[in-house]
Amino acid sequence: MPLSWQTLLPRFYSYAMTGHASPHNPPRDSAQTHEPHTHTCGLHFGTAGMRAPVGPAEGHMNVLQVTRISAGLASWLAAHTSQELSQERQDDQSHPLPDSVFSSDVTPSVVIGYDARYGSHIFATTTAEVCAGAGFEVTLLPVPSPTPLVPWMVRNRGFDAGIQITASHNPAPDNGYKIYAGDGAQISRVHEPSIEAAIAAVGDPLNVPRVTVRPTTDQVRRYIDAVVKLVEPRQGDLLRVNNERAALRVAYTALHGVGGRTMNQALQAAGFALTWPVLAQHYPDPTFPTVSFPNPEEAHATKLVLELAAEQDADIIIALDPDADRCAIGYRTSDGSHRMLSGDELGALLAVRLVPAGGPTGDADPRPIVATSAVSSQLLRAIAADHNWDYRETPTGFKNLSRAAGPDEKLAFAYEEANGTCPAPDLVQDKDGIATALITCAWAAELKARGMTLADELDRLYKRYGYFVGTQIAVRTTDPNALIDALSDTPAPATLAGCTVTPSTVVDGQGLRLTGYDATTGVTLRVSIRASGTENKVKIYSEAMHPTDRDKAQSVLDAATSDIRRFVDRA
Repeated sequence: MPLSWQTLLPRFYSYAMTGHASPHNPPRDSAQTHEPHTHTCGLHFGTAGMRAPVGPAEGHMNVLQVTRISAGLASWLAAHTSQELSQERQDDQSHPLPDSVFSSDVTPSVVIGYDARYGSHIFATTTAEVCAGAGFEVTLLPVPSPTPLVPWMVRNRGFDAGIQITASHNPAPDNGYKIYAGDGAQISRVHEPSIEAAIAAVGDPLNVPRVTVRPTTDQVRRYIDAVVKLVEPRQGDLLRVNNERAALRVAYTALHGVGGRTMNQALQAAGFALTWPVLAQHYPDPTFPTVSFPNPEEAHATKLVLELAAEQDADIIIALDPDADRCAIGYRTSDGSHRMLSGDELGALLAVRLVPAGGPTGDADPRPIVATSAVSSQLLRAIAADHNWDYRETPTGFKNLSRAAGPDEKLAFAYEEANGTCPAPDLVQDKDGIATALITCAWAAELKARGMTLADELDRLYKRYGYFVGTQIAVRTTDPNALIDALSDTPAPATLAGCTVTPSTVVDGQGLRLTGYDATTGVTLRVSIRASGTENKVKIYSEAMHPTDRDKAQSVLDAATSDIRRFVDRA
């Protein structure tokens, strides 16, 4: 009887953990087993840390690779932390002692968490032991936990860095290594080359010192307390708000990840009593048996939670990704059916909900800084102009979005179209699916008490700023960058769906952009094409906008999508 990959993966995993050849993948000859290590790392930073399949090769996630990465990162962090401390002392003249007195006292601290994928626990343990062997103060979380817990702890407890072992919403065979700096944001791309150089300088990983680390106590409860405070009403409003929330019906799914327990406890603590999880997806399962890809962007991934919502007549739907930093939201429509919001729709809604209007031009107070990625909808730009926000666009990925504000500035809100939202940068300076879900539910309860829904709020935005409709195409390929190069070398179409097209590059030259306008229909079209930074695929983002007519925008978008597919097929 043939075995499925779900059956084989646990067996393969036991060999992959070592980074050595397995019985099913032996070396070509006996001499090869005695070759020295080349001291290279086949993993590189992508949009969010390093990700790869679990396996024995240099381009895979395994214990040897994680040891090498952790040793290189520890070396870089020690030097970087020492430099920052030295600079702080140069800036602060209050202490009377010279730097030399403190030079040996630099002890970087790091918190390490992990999700429930194959290899996550042993990779986290390896990382903790390598960092401890380098002399770090190490806090190792005891159980698989949501990714936002790590940046929250970095910011809340003053750690110098945080590491989360996760592949987020990638396919089941993958795992990854995500790094947070001392400010709680993902490590800056400016530092990635020097970190990779430090990793490459590591010698034989078998000789890297390791010290056993005892895990700390569970910290999820304290994170939940902090998130619930975001939606905590004043005492005078408590009775009314509790009544509103008691009437909201919520269906949610953790997509076989680590967010189920945390989401349930957060909803209950915030006063939402009528909640139903998708039990088949509620508990961690690294094989993700009910979905092809555990990504709430994918329509098939939300199938079960939509069925549950229909069964329970839910007002709101929550779909977390496996590490709970992304959150997709759905709602009940006026005809009783249910619909998932796109990441762009949710981002625009929450921005208006959470960000105050800026003061008059020239006001002494800085304007609130809002950020989105270069491939996200232009709706936020239109809203920002009206609200006098400081609007900023960055390359994709929250390592860029969370740093859209400068070192002396404060980020108010950020989101990207891939269901990633940072609703409370002071709490978690990264995507936070739990906080996003809780804030949305609190708003939905208010609206329901007034006989309204999120759909009414979204319609209000469209009537004021124009109808923005978008779609995304994913082209899976073994070499996404090669496909992008081929598309760049292929003559761009002169028109798309009647819109005269102007080609350019996405911000920082990371892909191809086609923009156009159809004077007949009054529709503006925008297409962005880029290689995914986390998976082997090319992503194509298309958006059409009409000031007053959604159907016209949708018609142009549908026709343009067909034209774009033909353009990609020619490359």
